[in-house]
Amino acid sequence: MPGRNSVPQLINDRYEVGETIGRGGMATVHAGRDLRLGRRVAIKVLRPELARDDTFHERFKREAQSVAALNHHSIVSVYDTGEILAETDEGVDRPFIVMEYVPGRTLRELIHEDAITPQEAVDLTLGILDALEYSHRAGIVHRDIKPANVIVTPERQVKVMDFGIARAVEDTSPALTQAQAVLGTAQYLSPEQARGESVDARSDLYSAACVLFEMLTGRAPFVGGSSVDVAAQHVRDAPPAPSELDPRLGRRVDAFMAKALAKDRSARFQDAGQMRRALRELRPGVPEDLEATQPVDTVPVRDEDTKTLPPVPAAGVAAGLQETSTEVQETGSTAAPRRRRGLRAALIGLLVLVVLAVAGLLALQWYQSQRGGPVLVAVPYVAGMDASVAETALRNVDLVPQRDEVFSDDVPEGDVVGTDPAPDTQVEAGSTVVLDVSKGPAEVEVPDDLVGQFEADVREALDSAGLEPGPTNAVNSSWVPEGMVAGTDPPGGTTVPTGSEVRIALSTGRVTVPQLVGLSREDAIAALRADDVRLAHEIVTTPRSVVEPGQVVDQSVEGGRSAPQGSTITLTVAVAPEPAPEPPATPSPTPSPEESEAEDEEPEAEDEDPSDDDAESPPAAEARRSAEAPATPGGQDEDPRPEQPQERAAEQQARGEERRADGQERRSGGEE
Repeated sequence: MPGRNSVPQLINDRYEVGETIGRGGMATVHAGRDLRLGRRVAIKVLRPELARDDTFHERFKREAQSVAALNHHSIVSVYDTGEILAETDEGVDRPFIVMEYVPGRTLRELIHEDAITPQEAVDLTLGILDALEYSHRAGIVHRDIKPANVIVTPERQVKVMDFGIARAVEDTSPALTQAQAVLGTAQYLSPEQARGESVDARSDLYSAACVLFEMLTGRAPFVGGSSVDVAAQHVRDAPPAPSELDPRLGRRVDAFMAKALAKDRSARFQDAGQMRRALRELRPGVPEDLEATQPVDTVPVRDEDTKTLPPVPAAGVAAGLQETSTEVQETGSTAAPRRRRGLRAALIGLLVLVVLAVAGLLALQWYQSQRGGPVLVAVPYVAGMDASVAETALRNVDLVPQRDEVFSDDVPEGDVVGTDPAPDTQVEAGSTVVLDVSKGPAEVEVPDDLVGQFEADVREALDSAGLEPGPTNAVNSSWVPEGMVAGTDPPGGTTVPTGSEVRIALSTGRVTVPQLVGLSREDAIAALRADDVRLAHEIVTTPRSVVEPGQVVDQSVEGGRSAPQGSTITLTVAVAPEPAPEPPATPSPTPSPEESEAEDEEPEAEDEDPSDDDAESPPAAEARRSAEAPATPGGQDEDPRPEQPQERAAEQQARGEERRADGQERRSGGEE
């Protein structure tokens, strides 16, 4: 029935299926919604005609397992997986994968729509390499990098997807199906992948270089009449230089592509990080004024689906494939069947040769094992991996890993720099393979005997130590002569990575004067005698009533300013002022007769109702004042000078009393 294999509108009572947003050679992708979590998702469903093949079921399972272990901003995440059960006995169960929904368009669509400039092509490739570097560190090789598997968001962020034929790095078995056919996309196959050999991280880098080549020039490095022909070109032919297709790209782009697309994987970039660094250096050399990528109209084949291909033999490629790659110019109804029969015969012949070669190799190994001879294995490529992952890869092929730490300026600490023996070397099973593990950049100590030397000598010493002499700057110094080296940054004795820049400080022959005002005299002198100052001093004093004696109130050179080395600083120190002298005592004036009479004629306010009993005679008053006066401490009389005003007042009061008494006597005599 026509609808028996259609995708239901609801999967597992959780995922709502919407419109189709993508189609590939193996599956269709639908927009969907996770009803449980309320988020938008993408649902990838295996095509019904492939669902009966266990191989494709295995690929779906592998993709889910591979991506589930990866959590990176440039890799499409996998949320869930399962199977859509057949509705009838004639139907077939179809596996599905629930993925992160990423808005945007594939890189293939952008290339076909002329929507990529050369510098944007470099930026997008950097995003692809970022994802590959992460997946390779996790031990996963993608094996199918192509424009259709890269999504570009509206913000120009790269998302790599479709790990359907990915393998673990330590899985060194050939990239063949059970029928000895290569899985991949012809335009982007690495040479070793086209030959059916084991793949590693460098194979993904070759495919990424093919994608960059197409974005820059508008066509893949190799094109042909069939996928088999294109795969053969990857093995036997050199790619054209990008400048041949567009002279404005320049020779730097040609050199980068020649290295990235080398047939021998040991001649390529050895890890994604190395390729990213080279691409960043290349970016300024890519012209900015080029128009967007223009697809080449003469490309006869654009077969960009992942498919199975026959492996290309390493030798005799031209003879074995010439018949299949030649287009027979025939007309009539029998031309197409005849071409198909010729192609089928060639493929069958190639497959038979490969099967016989593999069978012969297996028979030879079995024969050697029966005779007790050594079993040979190839050393896997593990450079750039985490050391623990690399050790696992070696053990999986019956090799014994041994770590050896080395310095490396390019490989991060803890990752593998290389192996001994080299990758792909045939060694006996059980052999020891040395893993050179990076412990980061080599370090060197800045020489600590540079102060006081000439600048030329210091630069030579830094260069000899593996350091980069940097620019100079002027600093004050208490003892280094003017123009000589007063220090370095970093300072001498510091451990820094090899090749680090070291700045040089030259002496001005002057000293920075410290702030001394407010310090005590002793502290100010100590500050001037310090090793980083070494200035002489001179002391002058000044009376200050509001400042504590001994405190510095001024200095001849302000704090923070410079002075010549060894110069003298004058310090002004406060002292207590001298006490003011006492004024001389003034004698009491003798009253004149007129003043006496005036006093006698004054109103007798003081004599109102005087009583003889209350009147106090002068001797009595003097005795009373003496009794009331406080005793002098220590039993001695105090200096009489402070008491003179009181004595004068007492004498004046006594004389007044006498005058009043005389006046009373005269008035009494008159009355009589």
